[in-house]
Amino acid sequence: MSTLLHIDASPRAERSVSRPLTHDFASAWKQAHPDGRIIYRDLGHNPVSFVNETWIAAAFTPADALSPELRAALAISNELIAELETASEYVFGVPMHNFSVPATFKA
Repeated sequence: MSTLLHIDASPRAERSVSRPLTHDFASAWKQAHPDGRIIYRDLGHNPVSFVNETWIAAAFTPADALSPELRAALAISNELIAELETASEYVFGVPMHNFSVPATFKA
């Protein structure tokens, strides 16, 4: 079964240019893959945390030695990695801010 990872990174809602484009792509993809699955993530409205000292400590701690706090710090990162690994196809709606992609997309 094909899986599409659909990510929107625009902080805009109705005034976004990229959101309608990715929505149209995902709709056409779903018609072409009726049994396919779409994983949707909205980084523009639900940004992930930036890497911080706690996350770094967790990333360099063996899994069997992780405290509950360190395990929680890795939870969203592990979820995002699983989404990337699960998907067979991707569509990213990424606006340009200051000649680059938004910080929320880079995070």
